[in-house]
Amino acid sequence: MEDEILRRKLAGIKLLACDFDGVMTDGRVYVDQDGRETVRCSRRDGMGITMLQNAGVEVVVISREANPVVTKRCEKIGVKCWSAVETTLGKLGILQAHAAESGLTVDQIAYVGDDVNDIAALNYAGVAFSVADGHRAVQSIADYVTKASGGNHVVREICELIFEAKGITPEY
Repeated sequence: MEDEILRRKLAGIKLLACDFDGVMTDGRVYVDQDGRETVRCSRRDGMGITMLQNAGVEVVVISREANPVVTKRCEKIGVKCWSAVETTLGKLGILQAHAAESGLTVDQIAYVGDDVNDIAALNYAGVAFSVADGHRAVQSIADYVTKASGGNHVVREICELIFEAKGITPEY
């Protein structure tokens, strides 16, 4: 990692909060003739999340969508998930409440988002990540823009950056 300031920030991360659509997916939704939605997710992201959790970093998902596919994917990879958040506290409110419950400071939180509804949470977090194909307003405030686009192993890329910054060899 070339940026020493980013490395120092990432070394203290204890929580990685992720948007779902456009981060863990490519932002597309597939709808069958019965109206059921499906999305494409990265198994490498799932492995990265498992290794990050094994290293003591919590991972959560905060999604605007009220969609069972988000909940099911989060259950499968073992992360806490909030969905339909725009009808409750919003992404920022959820992130702040979880940080308070967990005793985390802003500097211990990283957030990854892709679109304008992530801006408040990105501005709050100690480290803000955007995906390569994220909205330009999100990229302009990010501490780091991933090389990968949404759904193409973005979370794994971020996990690897955190491992490197912490000097951790991930355990499977």
